[in-house]
Amino acid sequence: MIRRTFRATSSPDQSRGLAREVVAFLAGYIADQNVLHDLDIMLTEACANVVRHAYGEGEGGLEVRLRAELGIFVDLEIVDWGGGFGKGARFENPGPESEGGRGLFIISMLSDAVEIRTDGAENILAIHKQIGKNAWKT
Repeated sequence: MIRRTFRATSSPDQSRGLAREVVAFLAGYIADQNVLHDLDIMLTEACANVVRHAYGEGEGGLEVRLRAELGIFVDLEIVDWGGGFGKGARFENPGPESEGGRGLFIISMLSDAVEIRTDGAENILAIHKQIGKNAWKT
């Protein structure tokens, strides 16, 4: 079992760099470029949500907590300590007229399971991705 926590500040540059850092780390274990691309999209969307929504006009902490069982799955928790998702967060396609909300929909389509939860002051977007044995490096 692999466990690792990655940290950054919730600025656009740092959040994108954080997503890249996590994917680069996973590339040491996952050979399938399509899987890595999906993970990159999910992380980029999740981290961008923190930048846009968590801390208003300010910046704050952003973490990605990785847990992976080689040959089986990757779990990602994107964590912030900001305002939270609120009751309006949905994973459905928001439709063509909507100005936002596509990130959570995209994440839900690329993952096997996704949930939003809080733990004390933490806001957590938890993503589970099953990854077939052949996608991993041997």
